[in-house]
Amino acid sequence: MRQTGDGVATAIVALPDEVARRFKETREAVIARSIIPWGEHCTECAFPACYSTCSYYTPRLDHHCRRFENGIERAIAPNDDSMNLTRIAFRRWGKLEGQGRIALQGHRPVTTLEAANTLADRVLAKGLPAAVRDKLAWRLNDLKVQLVARGETLLPTDVFLLEAWHDGSRSWPFTVSIMTSAKETSGLFQAAAPLAPGYNRLLIPVAEIARLVDLTKPITIQIEPLETGAPPIVFGIVDFARLSRALAATSEKPAPAKPAAAGKAKEVPKLKCVVWDLDNTLWRGTLVEDGVEGVTLCQEAADAVRELDRRGIINSIASKNDPDLAFRALEKFGLRQYFVFPKISWGPKSEAIKSIVAEMDVSADTFAFVDDQPFERGEIQQLMPEIAVFSHTQIAELVAHPRCDVPITAESGKRREMYQSEERRTVARGTSALDYTDFLRSCSIKLEVARLQPHNLLRMYELSQRTNQLNFSGRRYTQAELDTLMAQQPERAFVLTCTDKFGEYGAIGFCVLMEKRPAIESFFMSCRVQRKRVENAFFQFLQERLIELGAAHFEVKYKPTAKNKASVQMLEELGFRHEADESGEEWFVRSFDQAFADNSVVELDIRFDTTPALELAS
Repeated sequence: MRQTGDGVATAIVALPDEVARRFKETREAVIARSIIPWGEHCTECAFPACYSTCSYYTPRLDHHCRRFENGIERAIAPNDDSMNLTRIAFRRWGKLEGQGRIALQGHRPVTTLEAANTLADRVLAKGLPAAVRDKLAWRLNDLKVQLVARGETLLPTDVFLLEAWHDGSRSWPFTVSIMTSAKETSGLFQAAAPLAPGYNRLLIPVAEIARLVDLTKPITIQIEPLETGAPPIVFGIVDFARLSRALAATSEKPAPAKPAAAGKAKEVPKLKCVVWDLDNTLWRGTLVEDGVEGVTLCQEAADAVRELDRRGIINSIASKNDPDLAFRALEKFGLRQYFVFPKISWGPKSEAIKSIVAEMDVSADTFAFVDDQPFERGEIQQLMPEIAVFSHTQIAELVAHPRCDVPITAESGKRREMYQSEERRTVARGTSALDYTDFLRSCSIKLEVARLQPHNLLRMYELSQRTNQLNFSGRRYTQAELDTLMAQQPERAFVLTCTDKFGEYGAIGFCVLMEKRPAIESFFMSCRVQRKRVENAFFQFLQERLIELGAAHFEVKYKPTAKNKASVQMLEELGFRHEADESGEEWFVRSFDQAFADNSVVELDIRFDTTPALELAS
C-alpha cells in the first residue's frame, strides 16, 4: 500500500508472460500479509534544512522532496491487469520506506484496503486546494500506519517477501533494512537484495529478523539502491507474509561464513585506523540544522581521538555533511589536525570508507567505524564485514579493546604526520605534469639502511606485528627473538627508514638473511612506500651483498598467508619467479644477470660498514 502523496501516476508495463506468471504465483501462495504504507523518502534527509541547502531538492506538489522520477506509480500489465503492481524509478538518494507496527491480514481486508487506497489517491488528485489536500493526505497516511497494526501476530514461520522485476542489462545492488523506529531502542536487520534482470523474489524468514529486531514494536523498513542509475523497478508484494506453500527464492543470498578450522583461532589484526561519524557521535547535534555554534563537543569522543592518535592509530572521518561546515566545526573544537583522509560528502559511507582504505593502502580488516545510526552501521556490516563497527555508546569499549592495545614507540606519535605527508604527496602527484618515474625522482626519496639497534628494536617488533600484506614469510618476531638477533648476529638484519621532500615515512621495513644460506629468510615492508622504487633500491643493495656472500642467484623464502598475496605481486613485478623445493618449501628466485629497474630513483644511505663482506655461520 502506498502513502498518499501528490497525485496518482500510472504506467503501462509490458511484462513477459513468464514474469506475469511468477507474480501471480506469489499472490496465490500468500494467505495473509501486512499492509505496509510505503512512501518516497531520501537517504540523506535533513528536513527542513535540506530544502534550502541540498542541490538535489526537487519539490513535489506537497513540497516534500522528489526522489523518485514519477513517485510510486501504479503499474498496469496488459496481460493481467488484476495484479497490484507499482513501478519506481529511483533518483539519487531515493529510498522506499515504510513504518508502523506489523500484523498480518487476510486476502479480503487487504484487497479492500488496497482499493480504498487507490480511490483516496484519485480523490486527492482532483485539484483540491493545496492546504486541504496536504492536511487530508497527512491524516490518511496516519490512518494507514494505524491500520498496519490490525491483524494477526507474526509467526516464526512467516517471511518478509520482496518481489521485483526490471528489464535492465545487469544486476543492481539493493539493501533491505528493518529496524526499530524508536530512537531509544536498538535493533537492525539488514540483507543484500541484488535485483537481477528479470523476475526476483527475496524471502527472509521472520525468525532471522526477530533475532535482531523486536517486531512487536513499531518498525521502519527501508529498501534502497546502493548505486545510482538503476532502471525502473516494478514491485509486486513487498510485505511480511504468511504462505500456504513454499516458494522458491530467486534473489541471491550472501553465502554463510565458513567456520574456522578446529583448533585454529582466526588471527585478528590490531587496528590501524578508526573512522568517525560526526553528527551525534563526535559532537552532539546535527550540523546542517543546528549550525557550527549549535553543536556541542562529545568530550569522550574527543579524548578517544587524542588517545588513539597517541598510540599511532590513525583517525579519519566518514560523514554525510556539508564539508565547509564540518571543517569549521572541527577547527572550532581544535580537532581538525587529528584526522587524515577525511571523507565528508552526501554519498554512501561504505564508498567513503573504501576510499580511505585505498588511500591508506592497508587492509580493511584493520579499520573500525563509529556511528550513532543503526542504518549506517548496518551498511558497513553488510557491505564491508571485515570492518569492526561500534556505536557512539561504545567509545570507551573501543579505546579499551585489545585490538587497540598496540606498542607505543617514538614513531607512534609521528604516524599521523606521516600520513598527512602522504596526503600532500597525493595532491602533488595529481597536479604534476611529470610522468610517474620522473615525479618520484623529483620527490628526493632517501632510503636509510641500518643495523638492528636498541633505539629501533621496538619499532621493528611493532612493524612485525602490524605488517600483513607485504610480509614475505608471515613471520611475527617476538621482542626476545629480536634481542637475540641484535646481540648475536646483527649482520643478518637490516632496518629500513625512508624520507622524502614532503616529510618522513619513518621506519618502513625489516629484512633478515638466513643463518646458513645466502638468501632472504624474512622481509616485511610498509605499504606506504610500495611502488615508489624503494623496494627496487633495497633489493639492488641486497643483490650486491648476496653476490659477495657467494650466492648463485637471488632467493627469497616465501610462506603464503591469508593476507600476503600482495607480496607475490611485488616479487613478480621485481622479476622473481616462484619455485618449490623437494621439502615443499616455497621460494622466489631471480638471476643476478640484471640490475633492478629504476633502482637509482631512490638515494641509498648505508649506515654501517659494508666491507669486508658478511660471513655466514657454517
